[in-house]
Amino acid sequence: MKISLLHKPNKDNKKESPLFVRVRGKTSNGIFSSSLISTGINILPKNFSSGVIKTSTQNYTHKQKIVNTILNNLEQIISDIKENGLEPNPQLVKKEYENKLKEREFTTPVPKSFWKAFEEWKNSKRGKSRGYTKTIITLQNRLIDFQSYNKSIITFDFIVGRTIIFQSEFENFLMDSRELSNNYVNKLYGNLSSFLYFSYQLGYIQRKPKLKLLSQLVVDEKVYLRTEEVIKLFNSTKWDFEEGKDFSKNPHIYLIEQKLEGKNSIKYGETLKITNWEYVKWVHLWCCSIGCRISDVPHFKVNDFTFDRKTQIISWIQQKTDKVNNVPLNDVSGFIFQKFSSGKSLSQNLFPSLSTQKFNKHLKLLLKDLRFNRLVSKPKKVGSKIIDTEEKPLWSLISSHSGRRSFTKNLIDLGTMDYQTIMKLSSHKTFSQFSKYISVITEDVMKSRKLYSMDSDTSESYQNQLISEFNKLSEDNKKIILGLTRSLNK
Repeated sequence: MKISLLHKPNKDNKKESPLFVRVRGKTSNGIFSSSLISTGINILPKNFSSGVIKTSTQNYTHKQKIVNTILNNLEQIISDIKENGLEPNPQLVKKEYENKLKEREFTTPVPKSFWKAFEEWKNSKRGKSRGYTKTIITLQNRLIDFQSYNKSIITFDFIVGRTIIFQSEFENFLMDSRELSNNYVNKLYGNLSSFLYFSYQLGYIQRKPKLKLLSQLVVDEKVYLRTEEVIKLFNSTKWDFEEGKDFSKNPHIYLIEQKLEGKNSIKYGETLKITNWEYVKWVHLWCCSIGCRISDVPHFKVNDFTFDRKTQIISWIQQKTDKVNNVPLNDVSGFIFQKFSSGKSLSQNLFPSLSTQKFNKHLKLLLKDLRFNRLVSKPKKVGSKIIDTEEKPLWSLISSHSGRRSFTKNLIDLGTMDYQTIMKLSSHKTFSQFSKYISVITEDVMKSRKLYSMDSDTSESYQNQLISEFNKLSEDNKKIILGLTRSLNK
């Protein structure tokens, strides 16, 4: 199938004449045939040479744009015909093209301004999670700020027609005025690309521009709590609420109360009372132990827990993805669930509410007070520069999302599950998403020293073998072996 331009000049070469697109190819009988499709353009014979329009043609850019649109449409039609298992021929291609023109006459919408289309797109996302809609609002705010900075209204023509210039000016604004990381900028581009695709589907723009993402810095060690740090935080009681306990010397501490509405509420004092730092401690440990996002926490209900003694599964709908996730409870999450569900009705929220901003602030203050001072770094790339490379105490870089990272990394360190199983628990669909949560520390790298080790009779090797074999036993057999071991040590 060959597509080319054909110009049919009049007898008078000084007059303009029609320009056609010619589609040539074989029919099902193997006979060559061709079809002509009008471009709606008239040009002079002198402005057409070697199958192309000369750049000296009057209104060349406009005419060439029309031709390119027709050629692109024909290529797409041929591709669609092949995907449907048919063999394209000139007559079929022309018929499909004319059908699409008729459809367009009835479906082409009234063009909209950038901001009216944006509002329409934002309204179409109202049913999505709060976490997702917040990212849309963030994009809107950054674009509004950019308008003020650039002193001009954002239009589709600017973004679609001058994409490179738009991205350059937008990135300069984000980095100069806010010093935002490339990762942050790419997230904005992701949402902007989604909006542009929405606009393209509705016919508000003729093509969707491809936004070029910025290069990102790959950091081996993420900010997270190691297993021993999770246990340290779990065992801390310094700022837990107790009747009569004096917190007046700490100006950041205040009391959070939640009414208990269950049948046994009187038994548990009718009101759950905790300090804000205690709340932050338990909620962060909850994220560390079941791998949920902080945006999921306000939506947990007491009846999300499946009361099965064998499985003891916690199930919830993730606010970001609207997908159900299931994770077995462990010692930490089981304790937290017991603490916060006692005395409540099944329909009550498991946790009281606290904004993410306050959560992150108080999490840092709590871990600073408890001396979580392990040095870590969190470098980021801003344009071509790498900043924040210096090491800082863990407490200063910790955030609500560190809980989800801790869950993933500490599961890997258990060494008892493959990545596919861990991805199921963390609800990551692709390894590229999952890899962002994998933290590689020095201790991980140094494990390679044991590769091809010739000394297999060490006490450490025996110990590892015993642990490995013990973990394979049923719970009943574990008790038998444990009792036998204790008797031998007497």
